Amino acid sequence: MKTMRPLSEVPAFTGADGAVIQELAGRSTGLASHSLAIISHPPGMATVEHHHTVADEVYFVWRGCGRLRLDDETVVVNPGDTITIRPGQRHKLWNDGPEDLVLIVTC
Repeated sequence: MKTMRPLSEVPAFTGADGAVIQELAGRSTGLASHSLAIISHPPGMATVEHHHTVADEVYFVWRGCGRLRLDDETVVVNPGDTITIRPGQRHKLWNDGPEDLVLIVTC
């Protein structure tokens, strides 16, 4: 299995909520307990509120703007923001801006 590949070779797929996902590393590259992805949320899109039972998750906002609800708190997110999500924390993301909200996500 390749341990290095350029972004141009990473296939994209559309998730159930309409987000476009490129898994840079994870199950597709043979990793069993870690993943790194670029996730693009189109304007007007919202994720389904969810939580993870075991994994920590980190969002780095690369482009765009929106809102994130983490448990009972909602915050505005902008480029350069880093959000850490602990196991069991409910979270939901909205793209309120005119362009894609692009996150680098690891868990």
